[in-house]
Amino acid sequence: MSERVSAADAAALLREIVDGRRSLRLRDARRPWVQIAVGECTVDAGGAELVFFADSATLDHLVAVRLSDGRRGRFEDWLLVDGANPLDLLDDGERHEIEQQLHQAR
Repeated sequence: MSERVSAADAAALLREIVDGRRSLRLRDARRPWVQIAVGECTVDAGGAELVFFADSATLDHLVAVRLSDGRRGRFEDWLLVDGANPLDLLDDGERHEIEQQLHQAR
């Protein structure tokens, strides 16, 4: 098993969130997504840790993923190796749903 989470693997995890198989929980309830204009927001999604980045109060990109088995993926690696951020692999509706769930995360 590779120790790296590819952009496609991370996109599959994001689709599990969209499909309701994983729910989002804030790592720091004092810093909800709705209060972040620019910066990172870390959430737990069924044992996976995801770090999202907001720019101008809008979902910009996925910074990192860490799975419960220790595998990791990072923005820089996805761009260099895979040529895309996992959010780029989602359609507009899926991306919108991720952002909606970030707004609702507690």
